[in-house]
Order: sequence, then structure tokens, then C-alpha cells
Amino acid sequence: MVELISTWPIWQTIRVLGMVSYLLLFTGICLGILYSMPFWKGKTKAALYKYHSSATVAGVFCGIFHAMLLVIDLHMPFSWKEILIPFASRNEPLWNGLGTLALYGMLIITFTTDIRTKLKKNVWRAIHFCSYPAFIAALAHGMGAGTDTKRFPIYLMYICTSGIIVLLSVIRICFRRKQNIAHLANRG
Repeated sequence: MVELISTWPIWQTIRVLGMVSYLLLFTGICLGILYSMPFWKGKTKAALYKYHSSATVAGVFCGIFHAMLLVIDLHMPFSWKEILIPFASRNEPLWNGLGTLALYGMLIITFTTDIRTKLKKNVWRAIHFCSYPAFIAALAHGMGAGTDTKRFPIYLMYICTSGIIVLLSVIRICFRRKQNIAHLANRG
């Protein structure tokens, strides 16, 4: 069995799944921010939500497989304890711990979204805003523990994706302020 597994490109698969997970989470967050913009209506808003949910869930599953394959990696195997307990890794405990926390955060966010009708709106919203720290943890994990981060295209991907999240968030905040000002003007 070990001989069969040793012929598989496990390390490459782990790396690809990590990057795909990160990019899907990035896409899910971007679509979530776009979904919350006040100018989307009807079918467009419904499509944004569908793609937002699909990208996020796919990103979570890729992240789970990324972590699970580390157990059978022959070059740098991780124990289940190192994968499941944040900061318990012998190798890069900070960066790998942030990856574990990012995955747990995204699992909680995904689960609470599935049961959001049973939660108070402000509770669900507070949990959902944890997407930002989870994304930052995933970004830090990728940049700190990722063996490909030294490659300029990968490094540039991390810089660009984080910049896009910041830009979309600032635009969304501006729309929120504009809505609040209009709402206060209509009340007065």
C-alpha cells in the first residue's frame, strides 16, 4: 500500500488543493460582498448568492481535503493531532495553526448560514463577518506555510486577492454610509 501511495503526486495535490481552496474562498467572499451591494435586484442578486454559496462551500471542501492529505504525505507527514489542533504542528506551528483556524472558521460560517433562519439576524451577521478574519488567517497560512509563496506569481496572487477584498469592502462601506445618510434624511 505504501508503495502505491508513494507513486501518487500527494505533495503537488496538497499544494494545488490549498491554492484552489484559497481562491474559492476569495471568490466566495468577493461574491458575498457584491451580493450585499444595494443595486443588485432579482435574478442577478439570486445568481450572486448562488455562486457565493457554491464557491465558499467548494473552498471549504478543498480545504478539508488539503488538510486530510497531509496525513498520508510521505515527505512531511502530519498527525491528526497536528491537523486538528491549532498550533500543534511540529513544522511551522503558527502558520499551520492559522490554516486550521481558517478552516474551522469557514466551517462555522458555512454551518450557521445553513441554519440562519434559526438564528437571530444580528447573531448570524456577526458570525458571517468572521469571514474576514478567516480569510486573513487563510492568507497568512498560505503566505507563511505555502512552499510556493516564494514564486512571484503566487506571491502576486496573494497581494492582488487581498487588495481586491479590501477594495470591495471599502466600496461596500461607502454604499452603507450613503444608505444610512439617505435613511436619516428621510426620517428627519
